[in-house]
Amino acid sequence: MDVFSSTRHPTPDIIPSPYKPTYLTWTILTIIVVALTTRLLTSAKTSATTHTKNGHPVETIPRIPYYLPYLSHLPSMAWDSTFTRRLRDQHQDGAFALDLLGMKHNIIFSPSLITALLNQPPEHVSAQPVRTKLLTNVFGMPSSSYERKVWEAAMPDLQACDRDLDQEPTLGETVDRTIRNLKSSISSLVSGAESLVDQSTWERNAGVEMKRDALGEEVVETTLRPLIRDFVARITTTTLMGETFVEKFEALWEDFWTVDRSYWLLALGWPRWVPLPGLTRAHIARKRVLEMLEAFHEAMEKQAKGEDAGAEWLELEDVSTLLKERTNVYRKHGLSMRARAALDLSLVWAANTNANALVFSMLHHIYASPEVLSRIRQEIAPFAQVVQPKQEFPIPEPSRLESVDAGGLCEGCPLLKSCYTESLRLDTAPWSTRFVEQDCVLQSKEGQTCWLLRKGEYVHAAHDLHGIDSEYFHDPLVWKADRHIRPDGDEKRAAVDLGPIPSFRSGELVSPGRDLVVKEVMCFVAAIIALWDIEPANGGKWRMPQPRTAAGVYGTSNSTRVWVKRRQLPQSN
Repeated sequence: MDVFSSTRHPTPDIIPSPYKPTYLTWTILTIIVVALTTRLLTSAKTSATTHTKNGHPVETIPRIPYYLPYLSHLPSMAWDSTFTRRLRDQHQDGAFALDLLGMKHNIIFSPSLITALLNQPPEHVSAQPVRTKLLTNVFGMPSSSYERKVWEAAMPDLQACDRDLDQEPTLGETVDRTIRNLKSSISSLVSGAESLVDQSTWERNAGVEMKRDALGEEVVETTLRPLIRDFVARITTTTLMGETFVEKFEALWEDFWTVDRSYWLLALGWPRWVPLPGLTRAHIARKRVLEMLEAFHEAMEKQAKGEDAGAEWLELEDVSTLLKERTNVYRKHGLSMRARAALDLSLVWAANTNANALVFSMLHHIYASPEVLSRIRQEIAPFAQVVQPKQEFPIPEPSRLESVDAGGLCEGCPLLKSCYTESLRLDTAPWSTRFVEQDCVLQSKEGQTCWLLRKGEYVHAAHDLHGIDSEYFHDPLVWKADRHIRPDGDEKRAAVDLGPIPSFRSGELVSPGRDLVVKEVMCFVAAIIALWDIEPANGGKWRMPQPRTAAGVYGTSNSTRVWVKRRQLPQSN
């Protein structure tokens, strides 16, 4: 009886309690429901909508569905470097649309549509709002209405200064200055010193160590990416800003690259307290860089007024013609020191981040192929001349770069130029961005679909999606050194122009001209190849860098360790 009683009337301690969802469970369920609901709602808007404009049928660019409200496609854009490539393959009409932070962003990648976009008048689509947002959010331009009015009035004069970079005599003068700085520094690409005090500034972030190879010869082991990045940046910035600025602010680069790594986070305009990795550090680093540039411009202002700029600023005569002309514009329009600093930060960024990444990419590919390396060394020999002085003392004098002919490298070295073009195609990610000022229609010459762009939307010409499209390039993800060499009679020449692909006009900021970028990159690559041997450390294999999303080029976190040593050259007479 006791048994039956206990079975029919369980004691309280064995009665199963009802399940009570925790706060975490409710949070997860809510996120799932919101995500699925958002996906269903946005999936209903994916089809192109047909409208009539001026009596002709036009369609809005179809939107891609997403799961996260407000953020929309931002996480996919930030962390998936193949996201837009997959969408390109799914949309054969040359366009698709993404949602980012509540705004519609139209992405076009068909060459003919890109041409149609870039030919639109500024009253239809304009780069000015994009330029304003980037200068303010990324480079720290003062956002007051008065400051904005002043610097916007100065922009036509500043753009006129920068256009001179692709014209003589400014182009030739700038290239000559770069070559002089390159010749004086290339022999010290690696010094062999393990003490930071004795190293060149570009070695200090590259983990330099002295090792011996299989033959017992001394080699310098280093990380290739930061070595090349900082070497090129030091020379390029010296050409622009002068030796005094670079020597005074040797701490510039650590802060500069911190800003660069968080470029897109800054572009969103989020404040420093938002808990995102790198954002707070980027705000702090940008503040320090702007303070350095403000000090530089205060000295330039005093010199222009005939005042004493101080003993530390005595040597400002080697500041480039471009910077002097820009300073005259700043003074003419009465720009504040902070506005001048922000504008020049954008210039230094454009001059450095894209070109030096391309130099690294070219070197990585060329050194990975002994055959290509050998052919290029033969090709560049007349234009990048290296000499080994005759030994007259017990300690031999190191080889040196005797001369560099930028024109000869560009015109007489088809394989090197093809390598440049191939890296430009495969390893750069330029987008041209416009804001739609009023409703307009895009149509290609081939008579494809007419796309309607609505006022208040953004439209991006995704040049990189064309560059890696199998419809235009065979094996598009494979780097081929001679891909762009085309027969031309009895000679061979390398085509550099890839149609609508521009040279690093990310965000339409003021940036160095196309011809200057080509010549500088060719000179850097030729000089390093002519003077130095580079191979993977410990006899390993070259591993191609994995790209990550960046501005202008595909960034990389590549940490390839290499052995660097000076080439063995015959002694000169």
